[in-house]
Parts: sequence; C-alpha cells; structure tokens
Amino acid sequence: MKARPVWAVTVEGFTTRLGFGMVTFALPLYALQLGMSLVEIGLLIGAKAFIEPAVKPLMGAAVDRWGARRGYLTAVTIRLAASILLLGASTPALLYGVRLIQGAASAARDPASMNVVAASTTRRLGTTFSLTIGAKDLGNVAAGATGGAVLAVTGGNFTVLWTIVAVLAVLPVVVVWLWVPADSPVSSTAAQPVHETVEAEPPQPPARGVLRDRRLRLLCVLGLLTGMTAHMTHGMFQVLAAEVAGLSVAQIGLIYSFSFVVLLVVGPLAGWSADRFGTDALAGARGVANAVSSLTYLVFPSFGGILGGRIVDDAGKAAFRPTWGTMLAQAARRSGPRRGRVVATLDTALSFGEALGPLLAALLWDLWGLATFLLVRAALGIATELLVTRRLRSQKRGRRRTARIATPVLAIAATAGLAVAILLWAKSSPPDLGDPLILPPPNSPLTVNIEVTPPQK
Repeated sequence: MKARPVWAVTVEGFTTRLGFGMVTFALPLYALQLGMSLVEIGLLIGAKAFIEPAVKPLMGAAVDRWGARRGYLTAVTIRLAASILLLGASTPALLYGVRLIQGAASAARDPASMNVVAASTTRRLGTTFSLTIGAKDLGNVAAGATGGAVLAVTGGNFTVLWTIVAVLAVLPVVVVWLWVPADSPVSSTAAQPVHETVEAEPPQPPARGVLRDRRLRLLCVLGLLTGMTAHMTHGMFQVLAAEVAGLSVAQIGLIYSFSFVVLLVVGPLAGWSADRFGTDALAGARGVANAVSSLTYLVFPSFGGILGGRIVDDAGKAAFRPTWGTMLAQAARRSGPRRGRVVATLDTALSFGEALGPLLAALLWDLWGLATFLLVRAALGIATELLVTRRLRSQKRGRRRTARIATPVLAIAATAGLAVAILLWAKSSPPDLGDPLILPPPNSPLTVNIEVTPPQK
C-alpha cells in the first residue's frame, strides 16, 4: 500500500469535514442575522445536495482525462476559494453563491479521492476506506463543538469563525500537492485482494455508456435506493425524537454520543470484513438496518426505542460505507480508461438518492402520517436487499457460502442484540436528562434572539 496518498486523503477528509462542519453549524445562525426566513434557510442548506449530482459526472470525465491528482487539487482549491468568499458574503445572494460553490467542491472531491485510494492499494481497500471515512466522521463530530466554542468565546463574531474555516481550507491543498503522486493510474489488471480473486470479473472493454454493463446498473440502483432510504431520517431524526418520543435536548445529545461510538467501532470491522470475505457480505447491511430501525422507531416510541433504532441505523451506515467504497474502487479497476466516469456515475446515484430521501420523507409524513413514512422506509430497505443485493451476489460464481451468509448474519445479530439490550435497560430506567424538547406548531411564529456581530467590511 502506498501510504502517503492514503494519509493525504485521510488528513484532507478530516480538515475538510472540520471546516465544512463548522460552516454547516453556524450558517443557519448567520443567515438569521442577515434576515433570511426559515424557508430561505432551508433552501440554502439544501442547495449543496442538489448541485452535487450535476457536478460529479463532469468531474469523473475530468479524472479520466487529467488524472486523479489534478482532479483532487481542483476540488480542494475550489473549496479554498469558497471559504475565502464566505468572508465577504454579507447578502443572501452571495451566501447562496458560496453554498453552491461548496457543493461543487464536495462533488468534485469524491470521485478524485476514491480514485486516489483505489490506486494506492490492492489488498486492503475496505480497511483503507474505513480509515478515511473514520477521519471524516471525527471531523464532523469535532466541528459542531469547535464552531460553538468559537462563537461563544468571540461573542458571536462570524468573521473570526469564517477566518478559521479559510485557514483550515489551506491545509488540504498543501497535503494533496505534496503527498498525492503526479501519476495515479488505476490499472484494470491490478492484483485483486486474496479473498476476492474468485469473485473478480474480467476487465470490461470501454463503452460509450457506463450503464451498458449490467453489474454497474445494479450498483447504481443499489446506491440510489440505499442513499434515499438512509437519508429519509436525515434531518428528521430530531423532530422524530422530540415530537413522537418526547425526548429532551440532553437525551437527543446522548443518543448522538452513542451514534459516534457505533460509527467508530463498526466501520473498521466492516472494512476488515470487506477485505477478508468480499464486498457482497455486507452490501445489504444498509437496507436491512433501514428496515429494522424504521420498525423500531414505530413500535417503541420511547427513549429506549429511539436509541436502539438509531444504533441499528448507524451500524448499517458504518457497515455500508467502506463496503461501498471498495465496490466503487473494484469497479474502477475493471473499467480501465473510463474509471473516473464509472466512479462518478455510481457515486452520483448515491448522492441523488440522498437528496431525494428528505423530500420523500417530508412528503409522506405530511400527507399520510408518521406510520406511513416509517413503513415505506422499511419496505424500501427490504426491497433493496431482495431485488438488488441478491442479484449482485447471484452474478458471482464459486465464492464461499460462509462469506455470503455468516458475516451479515453475525453482524446483524450482534447489532440487534446490543440494541435490544439498551432498549430494555432504557425502558426499565430511562435517564432523566431534563424537560422534553417542545417544538413550535407548524403555523406559529418562531422568534430567535441571537446576539452576533456582523462581519467587518
């Protein structure tokens, strides 16, 4: 394994998520200071998700033409430019422009960084992706606390916060420039991991359309459905916990602490499993977790039920992400000169599903209620496993049955056992962590009093 490119992706992922997470934390407060309405703030936050599917295919073609290093440098440079522009974004229009540039940078980063990882190792793809993803998770967790601390110490001075974000954005440019080699080819004939040689497919000849290959089509559907069902609770979890279960802010924060622990523990185990047994063993973990967590939320609307469902949800997320990265890297390795377009197309399907998920959830909840929303999410999770993941497995001949059955069964059983144990403990003696979080009615005015200092011109 080439260590320096992997460490470049790891350091870049941590610093980028740290800076971007600080922006995500403070941006709604800054928008309120500028006089933007709640609807306008919602559109501002969602702008990033909708620009990504448009940019990722273009970056995939750029990686094929210019190489992963140039694409990667382009992405981190665009993010640096967005961070600098944020210092002067004193109107809603400028804020929307900065948010769109941030989305374009995120979309450009993913295909390039995945190709760098794919070119750096041939035997430990799952473990490597779990390392880079874990660094991003750590940056996300640290971002909220850091952003809140900076605003508290400076008396709500956003200029200081945006300056810190801009300084952090310089480090990824330097790291990628120094540590990613000038030529990072992803050979279509590179050696496969020891336990994946029996499931490897011959290199596919170049084709005009990426989706002409049946396996790539199935992977696109897997990414679309998985991203959509996973993000149906993204941004809605706080509302679900507060309005349905009546949890307090402290209880919701405690659940997020458990979530972080689950991500750190399950992610490396999933990466090791992908290297040891192959990617198909955990490809359906996300869909199964989506179904189980949805039913848990519905049947047990209490602290224990919300906590258990969240643990199952995050365990499925942590198990799927290094597996998905490994599947994309293997697809890129088989695709030869069109590797960038293949990775970008597959990751675009995942991003498109993640953008559609919250919209579908809000529509179902608003029109037909919570039960319909959760049952549809559970049905989509089961359909993903039955209609997509099984077809992906059926395409591979001669692989070990134990790798196909034992690993997902053990992983799901262990996660379910942990969730049930915590559910029973919380049901018997739920922690008293304050009054429930009472959200305002949908049509009531919302008043927010924030003392902040506007950016200095």
